[in-house]
Amino acid sequence: MSLNIIPVLCDEKNMKNYAYILHSPITSTTIVIDAAEANPILNKLNELNLKPSHILSTHHHFDHVEGNSVLKEKYNLQIIAPADEFDKVPLADIKAKNNTPITINDIQITPIHSPGHTLGHMIYYIKEENALFTGDVLFNLCVGGLFEGTPSQMYSSLANIKTLPKQTIIYPGHEYTRACLTKDLLNNPNFATYLKKMLSREQGTYIFSTLEEELDYNPYLQSQQ
Repeated sequence: MSLNIIPVLCDEKNMKNYAYILHSPITSTTIVIDAAEANPILNKLNELNLKPSHILSTHHHFDHVEGNSVLKEKYNLQIIAPADEFDKVPLADIKAKNNTPITINDIQITPIHSPGHTLGHMIYYIKEENALFTGDVLFNLCVGGLFEGTPSQMYSSLANIKTLPKQTIIYPGHEYTRACLTKDLLNNPNFATYLKKMLSREQGTYIFSTLEEELDYNPYLQSQQ
């Protein structure tokens, strides 16, 4: 399977959220991960002439679910939400359970329970695409804040991510890379390729980092408990 993954930067409220449109050219299946804001997602769906059947929410925070109601009304889609936050996600229909694969036509997605940012947070892994949608658990060069969970929970969630193949592409919930830069990184000659990816994203060409790059440069993946 060769899945088209289309990032949509949702920044109407200056929060630099990413939503992701996933489209299978084989079955024409389309899903959305984290409907942060309705307008940017609707614009992109209209541009591509796509109709989504599902939304997958990583967690319940408003900046990841605010577009749920508008998209559900327009497309009569189903919303999949973390089992432990099901009642907090607007209009949720289906519970995502830890390590229980979700199959939508030819797209198979594995939810991985990853508490820390919130207690029920899920990240979504598509093995065939080497793709990991990390919501607010893992960003480029940093991690999400501990709104509900503990440092120990976040450490365990990150440790689980570190077991995935190094070529896994990290699709985060926000574009916070520039805010996470440090002088040490900028002075590191090996960091140039990573920096170019950040600059490309800021200019609208979405080239994301791999887990291997995050292991090299993200200090939160280098810490020892």
